Amino acid sequence: MNATKVVGYAQDRAYPWVAPAVQTLRRERLELKELAGPCRGLLCTWSRALGECVARGECHGGVIFCEDAGLAACVLNKLPGLRAVPVTTVGQAGRATLTLAANVLVVEMPGRTYFEVRQILRELCLAGLPCPDGVAGTLKGLDGHAHR
Repeated sequence: MNATKVVGYAQDRAYPWVAPAVQTLRRERLELKELAGPCRGLLCTWSRALGECVARGECHGGVIFCEDAGLAACVLNKLPGLRAVPVTTVGQAGRATLTLAANVLVVEMPGRTYFEVRQILRELCLAGLPCPDGVAGTLKGLDGHAHR
């Protein structure tokens, strides 16, 4: 599989459904790469490191499983080229990848089922649409002004 189609994933701690979901998707020939977790670090610090992996093009996208999805998404959205969206459902993940072409999904945990974890990972693995022109133009116009 093309390296640009690799999807990175990380967890702030081990969640029971993530590893089995990843194994299932790998059997379907989807390429997922586990990225280093928090290592006793702050969520904002390691989520930035994971986002930089996507920003550098090492991964097509990323999925972060954590307890504070809002904080992680806020930090990630400060990085140029990232469109991170906090999600809790498969529907939200699908909408984020379709309407915003989200390249990072931040999944609020715990509470997700095996099915939800697998489908959210699959959504990002199969996403390939560019950011819609209208959205891209709006985001470009706001670039550099998010801190205000």
